[in-house]
Amino acid sequence: MNIRTIAAFLALPLLAACAPQVETTIHLADVEKVLADGAALETPAILRVPQPSEDDCQAGLAALVEKLGAIAPVAGKGQCVSRDGDEFAEIETAVQIVGSDAAIGATGLFALVASRGDGGSVSLSLHVLKPVDDIAGALASGDGVSTDMDPTRFVIRLDNDTAGPLDVAPGEVFVDGQPHLADGAAVTLARKAQIEIRFSDVAAAYAEQGNHYTFASLALSG
Repeated sequence: MNIRTIAAFLALPLLAACAPQVETTIHLADVEKVLADGAALETPAILRVPQPSEDDCQAGLAALVEKLGAIAPVAGKGQCVSRDGDEFAEIETAVQIVGSDAAIGATGLFALVASRGDGGSVSLSLHVLKPVDDIAGALASGDGVSTDMDPTRFVIRLDNDTAGPLDVAPGEVFVDGQPHLADGAAVTLARKAQIEIRFSDVAAAYAEQGNHYTFASLALSG
């Protein structure tokens, strides 16, 4: 990862090991609908940008929200939050949910693409629509950083609001905090239940480069 690029993206001096965070909840009924009618949907996502302190966050929050709004949908004015001892600017944006044959909208940072495979399985992949280099250019303030950083923390919660239980085959990710290999056992997701999928550092770094990362497959109607 290009540390100067990441520094520009964050647009502020950062503490070591404090990484950006992206979190979203994907409702599987939405995925079914997209597969059935082909029309894209949007679902909220939270972007957290690390900050040196709460005071710095408060001082720069409005400018950061304005810059992000020029390249992605933004809801609200953002807020400053503390998580695990680190300070973040927390801004609500969106993830597009689309089928593999649908066009992905030009505005935005992330898309969840559902692709039908053999035997009725559906693969779910995260597309980071703008490589970090491009995001950096849009949000850069000219400040630098001299510390190492971890890759972005991507967290995707799958919410089973379909008609029944589903078997989910995760990729090489963390599932509810536990490491899972691509050929590992499937996870049964009960109706109205959720699982949390978190990308490993390697997967996160790969996705940040603008690659499409497939993180799970499952059987869905639609």
